[in-house]
Amino acid sequence: MPFCSTPDVPLTAEEIARLSALPDGAHEVKPVLGCELESGHGGPHWAQAQAEDRGLDSITNWWLRWDETGNLRDWMHDDTCRADSTAGDPDSDFCLLPAGHAGCHSWAL
Repeated sequence: MPFCSTPDVPLTAEEIARLSALPDGAHEVKPVLGCELESGHGGPHWAQAQAEDRGLDSITNWWLRWDETGNLRDWMHDDTCRADSTAGDPDSDFCLLPAGHAGCHSWAL
């Protein structure tokens, strides 16, 4: 399945600065985010902007959620989806999308 093709959403300078300043930031903050869900999904668009990784499974995900117009923008801290592609297999792929996401899991994209 291909990724959603909705237009990318730019972050504001304030959002970039705030996410970049997180003490346990796990990623370089991208100035523009694209929806990480599958093409044709229903509901809002989602992109992970940053994750605070404090070790020992203590992670806070910073998800940007927006509507089709880009006017509704919410910052969410939803958990990551707990689905895995082959339960019990140590080499399985875990879904990297927010819990309860629309569409297929990230390993199928």
